[in-house]
Amino acid sequence: MIAAGVVTILIDGTLVDGSSAARLCGNVVVAPLAPYLDRIAERIDVDRGDGRIVFERAGRSVAITIGSAVVRTGAGLQTLPIAPYVRAGEALIPLAAVARALGASVDYDAASRTLDIATSPEPLASATPDASYTPLPGPWTTFTPNPTPAPPVEVTGVPRPRRTPILVTAGTP
Repeated sequence: MIAAGVVTILIDGTLVDGSSAARLCGNVVVAPLAPYLDRIAERIDVDRGDGRIVFERAGRSVAITIGSAVVRTGAGLQTLPIAPYVRAGEALIPLAAVARALGASVDYDAASRTLDIATSPEPLASATPDASYTPLPGPWTTFTPNPTPAPPVEVTGVPRPRRTPILVTAGTP
């Protein structure tokens, strides 16, 4: 049986086990910064004075403030589904919304209460060996897999004898 409000978090397919469990607040998953957002963001700056938290990942920046549902991203201002808040001295934030703003893909399964976050892009389904490439028209150089061989180099002139004799010693081939 699943405990009331407890949510299982997977980040890049790995179960994240934290001292503070992520929880459902209404229909929104809220989670502490560690260990969840430590695994999603490359950098986290916390200003305890004004409650501002800035997350950075892959050139993206997301700024939230405790008690405010407004989030600043590179795309401008957005609204979070629930304002970040503090419980028992720990900041809890809407994990899925912040992960999406940082460029991760998020999937939630309500039946199992599992939040699956993928921070890296999905690999290509397959690379077919018979795939073809048609270059765009233009003056650009194109790659040819089997170019015609270059003509042999023609050497002209009179050969000159070697001025330094080759020293051969006994025992060397």
